[in-house]
Amino acid sequence: MEVTMVLTELGKKWHDEIRGVLKAALEEAGVDAQVQETVIRADEESIDAKCIGSPTIRVDGFDVEYMEREPEERSAGVRYFNTMAGWKPVPEKGMIVRALARAKEREAGR
Repeated sequence: MEVTMVLTELGKKWHDEIRGVLKAALEEAGVDAQVQETVIRADEESIDAKCIGSPTIRVDGFDVEYMEREPEERSAGVRYFNTMAGWKPVPEKGMIVRALARAKEREAGR
């Protein structure tokens, strides 16, 4: 399973919290994967990195929030997630756990 994360300089103050949430999600899902992390600084870099905003976390190429219906916009800005506590710059652990579970199901051929 491939897990990638793109962070941006603009979202720097949330990087540690995001890394912690991703680590906890991997543990909860029982996934032992090395996270490939990239940090970008400009909108031009966001195109090649397929960055929707910081953070963009993908599991087997699919964004943890949007999956196959991902928007085409690219940005080196901060991304906000609609959570039960309102709009937050850090995704909820459950969102990542669900994406990891879907990837495990795809690998199992279900």
